[in-house]
Amino acid sequence: MDRISFLPDDFLLQILSLLPTKDVLTTSVLSRRWRYLWKLVHKLEYTYCDRNADHRRFFNIRRKCSDIDIGFWIRTAVKRGLRELSFDYWPHNTINEPSKLPQSLFTCGTLVVLKLTDVSLVDVTFPVCFQLLKTLQLSCVIYLDDETPQKLLSSCKILQELDVNRVKNDNVTVFSIKVPSLQKLIFDGKWGTHDGISEFVMNAPSLKFLEINDCSNECMVEKMPELVAANLEAIYWNTDNILSSFTSVKRLSLCLAEEDLLMYFLKHSPKLRALKLNERYGGIFVARIDHWDEPSSIPESLMFSLETLEWTTYRGWQVEKELATFLLKHSRRLKTATISPQPTSLENKHRMLTELALLSRGSTTCQLVFG
Repeated sequence: MDRISFLPDDFLLQILSLLPTKDVLTTSVLSRRWRYLWKLVHKLEYTYCDRNADHRRFFNIRRKCSDIDIGFWIRTAVKRGLRELSFDYWPHNTINEPSKLPQSLFTCGTLVVLKLTDVSLVDVTFPVCFQLLKTLQLSCVIYLDDETPQKLLSSCKILQELDVNRVKNDNVTVFSIKVPSLQKLIFDGKWGTHDGISEFVMNAPSLKFLEINDCSNECMVEKMPELVAANLEAIYWNTDNILSSFTSVKRLSLCLAEEDLLMYFLKHSPKLRALKLNERYGGIFVARIDHWDEPSSIPESLMFSLETLEWTTYRGWQVEKELATFLLKHSRRLKTATISPQPTSLENKHRMLTELALLSRGSTTCQLVFG
């Protein structure tokens, strides 16, 4: 007796959602009861494997998918109330141009999550409508001009999370993000230059988390009174503008080109509790500076709020030692300072750790940890 076919649709759809997509589709031939049931499954995943290639091409459409006619499947999914689309697909051809998606996707009023990779928005007709969209990811996307990202984001009235990974020559000189509802932003613009010129503009007053890896020539950032945590890799920014936006930040991770910028951030982040110093381009400071000029005034964040300090790839340069001396000496509420030397000989490592251990500490309860 076929007892499973008598189960309610909700149960059957839950079962089907746990199966590989190819098995879900084959259930349509079981009986009339199953013929159209697969179309109601809320999530279908498709993995395309080219036997002539060494890798697999994957894109996941949370509703329907096909490598034969992408536009057809997306239009069909939109008609059936598409809620989540994750598109990551590169056709196997010598041109390898970014994909173009049907216009119906950009007027899909049911979408909640949209993730696009290697897609062209050049031919999209505006205005578009994403009235329910809360999460948007734009990776290696090509735009028509500066206004395209602005028009796209202005249609997302309740957007909460935005992840942008720019690509070189994406046709945008000024990348503008003005989203009042935005709470989380990850912006990677280090490759997003157009003829060597790039500017970043942001107005997100509700932002709570910010991660930026950018080398823009100019940066204009409005105040972010709700900001709690930030990860920044800043190199060429005009810092005077962005510094005033960090008054509420409590957790800060920095990779900076100059030590003066660190002091500016500390000065403008009076509520800072956790500070992490990173390096990717040869150290916290790009060049070996012979000495460091200690600021005339001590930042409030060091005296009243900073509790944890983490410094990765410490090199023991004179300027780094002077900065470490300053931070440990004036951080009166510091609980833990974790310093991890760069890979080096045991002799050099022992020397650096000995020097750090002998430094005076403004906090009597500070524990120095060597990573």
